[in-house]
Amino acid sequence: MSKILISGGSGLIGRHISKLLIESNHNVAWLSREGGSWNGVKKHIWDPNNGIIDETAFEGIDHIIHLAGSGIVDKRWTASYKKEIIDSRVKSCELIYKVLEKKSIKLKSFIGCSATGFYGAKQSDNLVYETNLPGENFYSESCVLWEKSYESIKKLGIRTVIIRTGIVLSKNSGAYPKMALPFKLGIGAAIGSGKQNFPWIHIDDIARLFVYTLFNEQLDGVYNAVASEIINNKEFSELLAKSLNRPFFIPALPSSILKFVMGEGACVVTEGLKISNEKIKKEGFIFKFEKSKDALSDIAF
Repeated sequence: MSKILISGGSGLIGRHISKLLIESNHNVAWLSREGGSWNGVKKHIWDPNNGIIDETAFEGIDHIIHLAGSGIVDKRWTASYKKEIIDSRVKSCELIYKVLEKKSIKLKSFIGCSATGFYGAKQSDNLVYETNLPGENFYSESCVLWEKSYESIKKLGIRTVIIRTGIVLSKNSGAYPKMALPFKLGIGAAIGSGKQNFPWIHIDDIARLFVYTLFNEQLDGVYNAVASEIINNKEFSELLAKSLNRPFFIPALPSSILKFVMGEGACVVTEGLKISNEKIKKEGFIFKFEKSKDALSDIAF
């Protein structure tokens, strides 16, 4: 049995990872902005912006999974929200590092979250691998700074894995309910050209992937976390409509409307790349959901 400390544990991915670990009799604790507990998981108070953290959370820990960070599309990308996005990722890791260094804690592993946004949002027909250079927009910049914050952890001699996640599909929260609602109302459509790629991963697979990297000591460095299927927005939207038994005949939603509503952040949904998962599959990870048709059938509500 291991003790795993999770930052951002109350989020979609964090809850699913916690359930898997608890089912395997591991001891799980969270770093949270509120105290109390969740399904037996103790929440330790922290506030990265103000340098506040309950250091008792680190007693006896073997691993850390770092998921903390403000949502990339939760708000319009104003100058202040851009700063919040970056600070919520970088300052939180800096605070964890300070405790690890202060207490000379030798973790078995540190698993840090990132996103496929690292590669930017400009459309391309080329397959993108972990060795590709970062893009040039804010989405990419935020991921680059996010990942740079993990370098201090590596310098402590801790095995550090970075997971670049695609769009996580879950019926409970995240992108899927927002995407599905227009279709359920009979007004669903593709976005923009519809030709932009849609790198996705089922919630069960992303949670399993984090746990897989946690306990496999040969794994190190960066891994893309997306399903093998290469699909564009129009194709995905058609399958989404079919999974909900709704029509798909409305013209695509113009990118200009999304840009008006979302501003610069519209690039997250109007652009998309072909992302390779070859590296993690070569390490033995097996995806349960490789086709969006199966994933959408599983989570349809």
